[in-house]
Amino acid sequence: MNDRILIRWLLTFAKPFKVKMAAAILLGILSNLAVVAIPTISTLTFLRLITGEEVNLLLTLAVLISCGIIRGVARYLEQYQNHDIAFSLLAHIREQIFSALRTIGPARLTGKNSGELITSISTDVEALEVFFAHTISPVFIASGTMLVTFVFLAQFDLGVALLLMAGQILIGGIIPFISYRRNLQIGDEYKSAFVQVSQTIMENANSLKDIAQFHLEEARLDKLKTDSQVLNHQNRRRIFQGNSLQLLSEAVVIGTTLCVFYLGSSRGLSMETIVLSVVLSLSSFGPVLALSNLGNALLTTFSSGRRLYQLVHEEPFVEFEKSTASITEIETLQAENLSFHYPKTEKAVLEQISFNLQKGESIGISGESGSGKSTLLKLLMRYWDPDNGTLTVNNLPLSSLKEDSLHHLEGVMEQSTFLFEDTIANNISLKREGVSQVEIEEAAKAAAIHDWILSLPEGYQTQLSKLSRSISDGERQRIGLARLLVYDAPLILLDEPTSNLDYVNEQAILASFKEKLQDKTMILVSHRDSTLKIADKQLHLENRRLK
Repeated sequence: MNDRILIRWLLTFAKPFKVKMAAAILLGILSNLAVVAIPTISTLTFLRLITGEEVNLLLTLAVLISCGIIRGVARYLEQYQNHDIAFSLLAHIREQIFSALRTIGPARLTGKNSGELITSISTDVEALEVFFAHTISPVFIASGTMLVTFVFLAQFDLGVALLLMAGQILIGGIIPFISYRRNLQIGDEYKSAFVQVSQTIMENANSLKDIAQFHLEEARLDKLKTDSQVLNHQNRRRIFQGNSLQLLSEAVVIGTTLCVFYLGSSRGLSMETIVLSVVLSLSSFGPVLALSNLGNALLTTFSSGRRLYQLVHEEPFVEFEKSTASITEIETLQAENLSFHYPKTEKAVLEQISFNLQKGESIGISGESGSGKSTLLKLLMRYWDPDNGTLTVNNLPLSSLKEDSLHHLEGVMEQSTFLFEDTIANNISLKREGVSQVEIEEAAKAAAIHDWILSLPEGYQTQLSKLSRSISDGERQRIGLARLLVYDAPLILLDEPTSNLDYVNEQAILASFKEKLQDKTMILVSHRDSTLKIADKQLHLENRRLK
């Protein structure tokens, strides 16, 4: 990806803050000029004292104290402004990322590992702080300070002023640019290693039971150790690059100062001009030294920026912008000659799928693992659109439904239930307005989870974060079933809803389903014949066809 495109994209976020940014730049220039002024004024005063000129020491002392105060106040306000802008921008970018994730849909996200996504919305966003707080304003601050320094020194000698400016440009511009271009790969490789460690840690944390059961502790630790060693190696490369850059920049400062002294001496300049030039040279490099390490810092920053840019600009598999229809009830649900294959694959998953459901009817679909049962449900949820055939609700194409209408129409329970770090009551109700405690408890009773919840010290107000490791898969699944019942959608899509339940609990829940969902239109996918029996009609998916 072209860095110019990335920089233009990042700068679009900064446009609303241009007034604050201009204030930060002016404060930064004032702060740095105050730093330069203190040794410059002191040197001029000292030289005049040596030559016997009359000097108002009280006034000079007052000016120096004022410069110190200006430096402190301006520096604080500049840093405050820059970081206020940066963190406001990071919050805005996070909102955009979540909006992008919402737009591209779950189908796109299924192809990404969780470690990569977490890195994108956490560390990648944080890495942009270097650009917004330590790049935009500092570049203008360094340029402004350098220009004022040049104009001041040029009044004494133009050649020395040009030499000093050349050294400043070398440190603040040329060295960072060359360093960035030569070591561009370091940032990407470091980020890849970081993502891999994050993914390994998440996998280990989410599979502690399996690791213990199958005695995989050593293997998983070895994997984490290997990934960490790769990350450490990449980090050492970054540190070495940064240290090398710092040493080079400091060498340029010393070299420029020596050259200024030599040029002033060889041109026969006055001692006052030579000393002043040397002092100004040593004191004016602060702003450009702040830029010298940008080439190294921006390696990971721009690597993060590229990842975020690609995520935000990823095209969704389905679009809802042109959808205009809204319905609240199911009268008919029909699939006719439906065919589908996954993007970037040629082999069809489903072929010539047809079924017809009237309001209140249900079908149960069985089939081997990988036969396409879950894919069929995801087509109904519009993860993807079918390649061929039609999928209609109340004789309207499913693709014509608005996104919010489709989501209100369907109640979905997939094989795994995600639990939020909140109370059990809020996990069941999803904090939907108008859901009463009575409705939550009725749903929990129907899902055979009510008694277990009451056995907890805080009942329905128990925070699931406190129980996250002790909740069984069956309890997790029953909370998901209670959530589905509270949602009360007219179309129910169930993907292995009782796979983690024993026979007794399964039968109790299925009996509740019979009672609670008898007026719902339902499609049920399961391996269990005992689960499929609650459906009015049973079909089998085999060789990509429904029979």
